[in-house]
Amino acid sequence: MSKKDEDEKDGKSEKSIKPKFTSRLFAYLLDSILVVFVASLLAFPFIDSKEYDSLIKESSQLLEKVKNKEIDTEEYSVEYMNLEYKMDKSMELVNIMTILVGVIYFVVYPLYHEGQTLGKKFMKIQVVSTKGDLSANQLLFRSFIADFILLRILLVLFVMFASRNVYSICSELFYDAQYAAMIVSIFMIIYSKDGLALHDKLTHTKVIRVN
Repeated sequence: MSKKDEDEKDGKSEKSIKPKFTSRLFAYLLDSILVVFVASLLAFPFIDSKEYDSLIKESSQLLEKVKNKEIDTEEYSVEYMNLEYKMDKSMELVNIMTILVGVIYFVVYPLYHEGQTLGKKFMKIQVVSTKGDLSANQLLFRSFIADFILLRILLVLFVMFASRNVYSICSELFYDAQYAAMIVSIFMIIYSKDGLALHDKLTHTKVIRVN
């Protein structure tokens, strides 16, 4: 077999194991829903639901005020920032539980199940290392970027220890950075030849199809 034929064969082989973007997307959505559901279920008994419902009601009333021109947009922005900060503080335990459940689900579980979460198993894809065996560090750093774990850690720390103004500014920056990374990863998966996302390249991993 000539070198050209071998290269073509390798290219077809690589293409055959490259998962579609939709497979990764549906696996991610299934996993995310499961993690948030379990974390919310565990945190629910310790959440003051009345306080949160009251804040939601205040938010609706505030929106009505700006619609009825009782307050201007600048005043609305300030008051909404206060409400958002209070709501995030009231949901702090949910975020902490989501971090813990996320680490167990996205790091510990796939480490012992061939790089698969339940979502990935359902979609018949798995994470593998491009440098030897898949490690806990690789899965952890992947989850920091791909599964919003780092974002949640930063939000929890800042809502606990930073002032309202600092938290509001930083949380917006954190979200912008996370979504920018997510958009870049989507384009990389869809349009790059190897189909690797940003977190794949940074952690020396890739997602492949399995039978």
